[in-house]
Formats: sequence, C-alpha cells, structure tokens
Amino acid sequence: MRGRSNRIAAVKPFQRHTLTLDGLRASAGKASEWARTLAGRSGLADARIDALDLCIVELISNIADYAYRGQPGDIRLDLDLAPGTVVLTVTDQGPAFDPLSVPPPAVPASLDEATIGGYGIHLVRSSADACEYRRSEGRNVFTARFGTGPA
Repeated sequence: MRGRSNRIAAVKPFQRHTLTLDGLRASAGKASEWARTLAGRSGLADARIDALDLCIVELISNIADYAYRGQPGDIRLDLDLAPGTVVLTVTDQGPAFDPLSVPPPAVPASLDEATIGGYGIHLVRSSADACEYRRSEGRNVFTARFGTGPA
C-alpha cells in the first residue's frame, strides 16, 4: 500500500506572533486571550500560561496608567513560541522606565499594615522565569521568558 506515511510532522522550532494594541487598560483582555491561546498550542504548562497572563495584564495596565496616562499610544506584543517555552516582548513608546530597577515592595508586618497597589512589577518579575529590559529607538522593550525549552 502506497501513499501512507507513519512519520509525524516535525514541530516548528520557533514561531513569532505579533499583536499591536491601543495603550489602554481595556486592551489587556484581548491580549490575554490571544496569548493564552497561542501559549496553549505551544505546549506550555498551565501554571506558566497563568504566569504569562498575569504578566501581560500587569504590564499593559502599567503602560496604560503610567506611560501613556490616557494619551494615545500603542503597545506591541511579540510572542516567540518554541516547544515548552514562550518569550514575551512588550514594546511601548512611553518615557524610559526600567521596571527591573524598582526594588521589591516591603513585606508588611501584618495584614492590617498591607497597602493596595505597588505589587505589579514584583509579580511580573517573580512570575517569569527570566526578565530583561532595554531602551531601543525611543521605546521601552521588556522581555519575559516562560518555560524551560529552547528559546
């Protein structure tokens, strides 16, 4: 019998997907759905997909609130997919800001002393397996890696 093959199609070693959004808090939902779908297809573990989602929501919210402050602006997301790994790159045109330079928030002595807010950057840094910031051509470029496969 001819024509049938038992070979499994090779998994592509790397795929890039890009999404450009308005620099508004409301864009976080669309970005979240987009990234969850793509990361799930890459075989990333559910816990890391949740971490990716948390990072996207926090980064978009911070860019909307602090970089653009209600003014027009774009946020570009690149997802680089490899088996078991997703690398997220978030680019904005806001003022230079390195989130990795912000010290972690102080741990309150009790729940009564805890304040709301100020934990987003810390959550991003602690949720990703690796993070990097650079300023390039007048843009903030923040990269976070999720997973242990090849990048």
